[in-house]
Amino acid sequence: MASDIPSSAKEDEESGLGNWENLGYEIFKTKLGEEVFEAKRKTQYQFPSPTFPSVGLSWNTGLLKVGFLAAAYKTTKRGSHKRGVGAAGYAKIVDNPQYPQDNFFRKGRIFEVRLRHANVFFTDDTVADGRSISIKFEDAESGGPFDLICNTGRVGPFCTLPGSMAFGKGLKSGPETAEEFCYQNPANYLTTVESLRRYPDSYADLRYYAQVTYVYTPDDGRKRLARFRVIPRDLRPETGLLTEEDQKQLWHLIDKRRPDETRSATYLQDEYKKILKEGEVQYTVQIQIHEWDPDTDSDTYFSVMHHWDNHPWMNLAHVTSATLLSDLDTEKTSFALNNRPDSLDFVKAKSQYDYNSIAHARLAIYNASSTVRYLTRKETAPENTTTYLVTLSTSSGRERETAGTDDDVFITIIGTKGRTSRHQMGTDLYDDFDAGHTKIYNIEAEPVGEMLMLEIEREGNDDWHVGMIRVVNAKTGEEVDFPCYRWVPNKLTLRSGKAMLPFQETHEELRLHRKFEIQQRQEVYTYTTNKIYDGFPGFIAADEHADLPRDVQFNDLKLHDFRYSADSTKKKYRLAGLLELFDTWDHPDKYVEIYERFADVEDLVMVRKLMGVWDKDEEFGRQFLNAINPIQIRRCIKLPSHFPVTNGMMQKFMTRNKTLEEEIHDGHVYMISYEALEGIPRMNAWKDVRHVTEPICLLYVRDSKELVPIAIQLFQTPGENNPIWTPDDNWGWQLAKLNVKAADAQVHQLSTHLLKTHLIMEGFTVPMFRNLPAVHPVYKLLLPHLRHTMAINTIGRVALVAEGGTIDKSMAVGGGGHVTLMAKMYGKFHMIEYGFPEFLKKREVDDAEKLPNYFYRDDGLLMWNAISNFTTGMMSLYYHSDEHVQKDEELQAWIKEVHTKGLKVWPGNEDHGVPASLTTFQQLQHLLTCIIFNASCQHAAVNFGQLHSYAFAPNCPTAMSTPGPTKKDVTYEEMVAGLPAKSVATAGMVTAYLLSRFSDEEIWLGEYPDELFTEDAPKEVMEQFRRELKDISLKINERNKTLEFPYIYLLPERVPNSIAI
Repeated sequence: MASDIPSSAKEDEESGLGNWENLGYEIFKTKLGEEVFEAKRKTQYQFPSPTFPSVGLSWNTGLLKVGFLAAAYKTTKRGSHKRGVGAAGYAKIVDNPQYPQDNFFRKGRIFEVRLRHANVFFTDDTVADGRSISIKFEDAESGGPFDLICNTGRVGPFCTLPGSMAFGKGLKSGPETAEEFCYQNPANYLTTVESLRRYPDSYADLRYYAQVTYVYTPDDGRKRLARFRVIPRDLRPETGLLTEEDQKQLWHLIDKRRPDETRSATYLQDEYKKILKEGEVQYTVQIQIHEWDPDTDSDTYFSVMHHWDNHPWMNLAHVTSATLLSDLDTEKTSFALNNRPDSLDFVKAKSQYDYNSIAHARLAIYNASSTVRYLTRKETAPENTTTYLVTLSTSSGRERETAGTDDDVFITIIGTKGRTSRHQMGTDLYDDFDAGHTKIYNIEAEPVGEMLMLEIEREGNDDWHVGMIRVVNAKTGEEVDFPCYRWVPNKLTLRSGKAMLPFQETHEELRLHRKFEIQQRQEVYTYTTNKIYDGFPGFIAADEHADLPRDVQFNDLKLHDFRYSADSTKKKYRLAGLLELFDTWDHPDKYVEIYERFADVEDLVMVRKLMGVWDKDEEFGRQFLNAINPIQIRRCIKLPSHFPVTNGMMQKFMTRNKTLEEEIHDGHVYMISYEALEGIPRMNAWKDVRHVTEPICLLYVRDSKELVPIAIQLFQTPGENNPIWTPDDNWGWQLAKLNVKAADAQVHQLSTHLLKTHLIMEGFTVPMFRNLPAVHPVYKLLLPHLRHTMAINTIGRVALVAEGGTIDKSMAVGGGGHVTLMAKMYGKFHMIEYGFPEFLKKREVDDAEKLPNYFYRDDGLLMWNAISNFTTGMMSLYYHSDEHVQKDEELQAWIKEVHTKGLKVWPGNEDHGVPASLTTFQQLQHLLTCIIFNASCQHAAVNFGQLHSYAFAPNCPTAMSTPGPTKKDVTYEEMVAGLPAKSVATAGMVTAYLLSRFSDEEIWLGEYPDELFTEDAPKEVMEQFRRELKDISLKINERNKTLEFPYIYLLPERVPNSIAI
């Protein structure tokens, strides 16, 4: 129920009242007698019933409004709460809410906040007065999603509009009027005692109550009533409560200093500023909920002169006041009841005596008063200032054609002892923020101590991409770099460039900013719910490139280059009439005529060179070691039972005069098998039926060191119609090899390339953006290698994977089979495939003596070791023990989300080997090496050689036009007839051409143009990495001089930093 507060009532322990008692009723009774007390108490909440209720409500609201506006115009200050102290910080909704939730007050949500403490009526902190706190759930001067305005006192000193006016008049008109107000009825005396505080030790000691009743509608849709209060988080005792003597002479305390008072009139503000210059102030916002029944509940539930009995206070949010606002910014900041979420509302007042008339008046007054103050205020420069030199660089046009902006730009410097006011950069007369411009600005501002963060604001609708911002304190010499390298939204807060682990933070504001940044990212970077891709790695919810967050979209030049290349290449083929043809050629060599229509001279030389040897067994073997899919080959330890190859069949093709079993034992026999293609649907459309088999191929290392195929079985199940093909089978052997290469094309394009570099890498990327803030060293390390993953994958899902895309046009398993194949291959994926040396060992292809000329392996190990040294050097600067890895909550959240969402184990999947947590430095270092290697080197190895393999279709057909042969009497014509149709070959070549091109904007491995790490130590590690890559390049180039087909795909200067094509 709702009741006034009896003098003997005991509050909850969190109220901080201790043994203090409100003696208002007892004093009233002693003064006027029991009979008068009881009579007035019975009638104190009886109000007139006006004939025209809305008239009085409007009239008195108007009077108050005029008074507040006149005061605002005359003084440029508030009508009440005139002088205050302000701060900024964060509010975090509790993780285990006991109240019914809504989306705004959802658990764990973090808000930037501004707050302001003030006295309600008087500017002298030493006099008896109400004290207040106002919290804006946004770091802004005005507006915002929720303003919580609270004053001291468990109940308010008035509950109607006339009561409000009488209370104000009583406090401002002198002792006699105040005494008259108090003795008007017992409730006035009781609630005035409740409201006033005299000589509190600190604003941080007090309890504050939002003396209005809200209608709260949480997610369940049921309307309830709600009240709020703000208390110290450490539950320290409340100070400033009126003593018994004070309570007996209330009217003599108001606006009156004690004669012996020596404290400053601003001692509360000064004390609060001192606290914030040394640390933080922490509060808890609490909520009371009443299960409202409008038909039966008393109206007193809306009366703030009434206390809600038996309604427990529940924690709603923890607020940290961390950084002082300047006096100017404090006064600029306005608060209004109008700023509230959709879940909070007020009951409409019907008359001036309605308990809801207080909220009605405040809604009408606060915004209007703030507007007048804004229009009339005069800004004065602070007395104590220092000069800050701000060097601000807009990104270059080469990187971002539209990087510049004509918007108004402002910055605020945030430090350990406060924050500057907002300062405008540039002028309307100059193009200060054109792309590529760097300019230095001088700011005269309050000293903020050690600089921690920089806040950038942009007013307007013109995008802006910022590079580095450097701030120098001219007085102290402190110099701090704030790396941005992002598109600036309307507001962006940057940390200094020094990488920091979460447990190393020494300022609560910085700890909360990390969480706030992560929360913001989690609202933007969300996972797709498209059921078509069930069974795939998790990826971002974006139907097309433009739907992506701006920071991970391709830059303008790169996107234009990509689209122009795609459009112009397709146009050439349409003009040639090739995309519409379904017939085949009469000779394999004629396939080069397709490529000649658009080929670069250098690439055409390579293709013509390949034409001379594509059908040779030695070239077949070379390509399985050093072409686009070098990870399929594995050592044969024992022939599988479903591949009935005998020694007699193979003897003549082996060169060491040993049996097949002996050659297998010695490590000279290798296998490739495409059992993954079993059960995968093939393209089967009108006039477009494509084929591919599921072959097994046996390869042999001759004593002359060439790797050659010696046996092929085109289907996994042996039988009379599934012969073993050998080099003796003439055109049948060539057709069998074509079928192997066609099968390899499916697995290469859809699994080795698209799935295992692009899509699996996105399974690390989305969780990184969702869990690691920009200041985290792992984020800084990985961002250059993962920045473009989501952009190219989103384009790829539309252009390649979606119905009617390139895969449908070019691959044998197009038309839906490709999706099934990728899901199947993902189900078998294990992280050991990302560990380059481990995967070599698992396939038993790591021995260069047994398997020579495997340049992918040799060069890959060089690159792996260099990257491993790099990640070790970088991470050892920040993680000094296994314990550091274990206690990094952000790192653990990242890998957990990779485990549960990024690389999710779907029903029927094998375990992917992604840990749910990281426990050692070695484990972290290895994982980071895996990610960087596969995002750069592995992708380069399996992508940028596509043109050399696919441009001449017979070398690597993307589909076969006829089923795999079942008898050995194959003719030349049958072999040629099996080659892909012109349209299929052309689509495959177009894709290969586009995917093999380097961008003009390419950033190569080891290049870090965005200076995310600003300390000297990581920069030296990067420089050492570049030196290692240079040595590797020299070594590879020297070896390649001796090769007919140089292996160039892992040359450091040909390896982009990230997957971007």
